[in-house]
Amino acid sequence: MRRTIPSAFSEANAAILIGVPTERQPRKDAAANRERVLDAATELVRREGEKVPMADIAHRAGVGVGTVYRHFPTREDLLGALVHRSFGLAVDNARTAAAHSGSALNGIRLFFLATLRDRDRFVLPLHGGPLVFTPATRQLQADVRTVLGGLIERGQAGGELRADLTPEDLIVATSLLSRPLPGTGDWERLAHRQIDLIIYGLGRTPPSTGD
Repeated sequence: MRRTIPSAFSEANAAILIGVPTERQPRKDAAANRERVLDAATELVRREGEKVPMADIAHRAGVGVGTVYRHFPTREDLLGALVHRSFGLAVDNARTAAAHSGSALNGIRLFFLATLRDRDRFVLPLHGGPLVFTPATRQLQADVRTVLGGLIERGQAGGELRADLTPEDLIVATSLLSRPLPGTGDWERLAHRQIDLIIYGLGRTPPSTGD
């Protein structure tokens, strides 16, 4: 005898009975929409500045403006999410560099190259981005320094790196590398050369100023 589901059951209840995860797809779609909004906002904020209209971001993302505000009720919420995501990317790049099995100097090179590769994805204060921080973002910022600090200490202990090198030195260097200078032509080629020069300098002992 064929089993039927009583009409009193909603579609959601029927789905539960046969083991279909009813909420998974909407949640997946919402997450995808949020990422599209962040991608579009990253592109437009980098190009047009922090005051780019929210409607333009929605249009670029291919969603309604209501979707933008559903995820980010205010402009500051959206800018804060961009900064937070950027620091998350920086932490991932730093951890990958620190986990490199080769020398610490090569790990730092990897960090520089990853930052150069991802330069169009960063919306950070040192990269010309907004000064919007949440406690969670501050923690990611601290994590970047902690991870890079561990990488530097390993290199200093092994005699690879100069004794006065700090995480801030690497962060400032990467922020400069990730922002192409106008009129320089092939920035990719030029930036790779700057990385080579910086790496060479990091492994050298600064000249003595004493007599």
